[in-house]
Amino acid sequence: MGKESRLKKVVVVADWDADGVVSAAEIYYSQKYREAFPHKGKAVVEMEPSGPRGFQDKAGSLSCGDIVVILDIPYTDEVKAGLKTYVDGCRERIESILYFDHHDSTLKRSRELEAEFGILLFYGVMPTSLIVRNTLEAAGIRLTPRLNNFVKGVAVLEGGGKAVGGFVSKSIVNLTASISKTLNRRRDPDVWRRYVEWLANPLPFEPTKLPGTGETIVEASLEESREADEEVKRVATDLAMSSVKLGIVSFVDARGKWKRPGASALASFVHKIVKTPVALLFERDDGVRVLVLRSSAGEAKMLAKELEELGLVEDLGGHENVATARLREDTTLERLTKGLRRASVSIVVKRNRG
Repeated sequence: MGKESRLKKVVVVADWDADGVVSAAEIYYSQKYREAFPHKGKAVVEMEPSGPRGFQDKAGSLSCGDIVVILDIPYTDEVKAGLKTYVDGCRERIESILYFDHHDSTLKRSRELEAEFGILLFYGVMPTSLIVRNTLEAAGIRLTPRLNNFVKGVAVLEGGGKAVGGFVSKSIVNLTASISKTLNRRRDPDVWRRYVEWLANPLPFEPTKLPGTGETIVEASLEESREADEEVKRVATDLAMSSVKLGIVSFVDARGKWKRPGASALASFVHKIVKTPVALLFERDDGVRVLVLRSSAGEAKMLAKELEELGLVEDLGGHENVATARLREDTTLERLTKGLRRASVSIVVKRNRG
């Protein structure tokens, strides 16, 4: 038996976006370079990107690990099914499963996570990468200054421009946003892993090239971001012209006009144009209708919760200013627009009360 085969295996599964890839880089750094967390000592690290959609298929192809770390993936029925598949197939080897997340759906079903899978949940009302950083620091593990800057960059993006993770330069925030756009457009696991390795690398100026290209990660990210912005701006401008004002929110029906990844970026561009909170409806290629809510003062998450209480949406995800929700099967367009108007009124009343 070879030396590597006797090492513990840490399996990391994280979301595709900036918060997910930076969170994965933190775990990769603490394990590969510090040999400190989640396993004390050397370990083989396997990394895979996945969102809640497709998690079940991803779980079926993962190798069995001694320690499994799930990052920034909202707990949904699809994730539950994937976990069951994985745990049933790897039960004899798994020692622990750690789940770092900030989504409401994960908190609401935390008892289920613990009871059915014995998962240790690390939850917080902040980006997942901040939860991971705080956990590592509590264990005496400090990130490199560069990786810590990207954690702060994610916090600014997810906090709607507020430096909730500490001050960070605008150039880092812009590069973090560019990385997120690149990963969303490419959806290539090899590219995602290369970003994780680059972010975790203690040598800050070591150039890293993307697979199949001569471009460095920074060059490719900035160029792809420019191309993505131009494409999204064109669609966003057309959609903004057709938006309907429902109380404080502008509703945009993007079904048939947008099915690719990047709906959050599309909603953000519409938000910049109309200057009000935005509710953007689009339909995935599997027929599932998703509502993306974008705001600047916390209305997105408030709207999502109001719509959930009205029984119109489920599987909430996102943050204060960028929230997502899946429409329930019985939610018609008429019921949704009435619900958005009602939710708008409710938010205004609550704010006026103080």
